[in-house]
Amino acid sequence: MSEHQHKKGFDYFLAKETIEEYGRIPLELRLQWLYMGNLLRMGYDKKTIEIQDRFREGKN
Repeated sequence: MSEHQHKKGFDYFLAKETIEEYGRIPLELRLQWLYMGNLLRMGYDKKTIEIQDRFREGKN
């Protein structure tokens, strides 16, 4: 990344073992987790969603 580019959002590190362990979880269960997280977000108020979106974009 050049000096003039700004990072956006956030990043994090997962150990290789953690990723491999997650890969052993059945796909159906992983999709259920994503679906449930999506349902949970639908229940958030508009302000909370705006804050989350700004965080993802790397804005204050």
